[in-house]
Amino acid sequence: MRARSIISNEGSGARINVTPMIDVVMVLIVFYLLVGQLAIDRKAAIELPSSSIGIEETKEQDPIIIGITADGSLTINGNAIDSNRFAGEIAGMHTRAPGTPIRIRAHRDAPFGVVRPIMNQLRDAKISRVGLVTEQRP
Repeated sequence: MRARSIISNEGSGARINVTPMIDVVMVLIVFYLLVGQLAIDRKAAIELPSSSIGIEETKEQDPIIIGITADGSLTINGNAIDSNRFAGEIAGMHTRAPGTPIRIRAHRDAPFGVVRPIMNQLRDAKISRVGLVTEQRP
């Protein structure tokens, strides 16, 4: 015959409350999403040229942002890209989303000789919704 234990294990189980851990994880997720977005915005900090004419952009659709720094390096939506791969990359992005507008943010000290080949590649790729981003002159 088997001996029975008089001590019951059913009611003494300790349980871990995971609610605070879930709260901390959610706060960290929100924090990293916000910091990541700020890092993208600051990564392509370009001093824009000023202009007295132009139109205020309406936010109908998120555009593809092409950044051109003063030294001529390129970014697409904040990600650095080699100038040799630019044409293929932008054509692929335009093929995936054909109606997406493209905005060129060129540094005010960038020579037009750096901006012109980019505009020519966009024209050769048959992309027509292209705009140059400037700051409004006071």
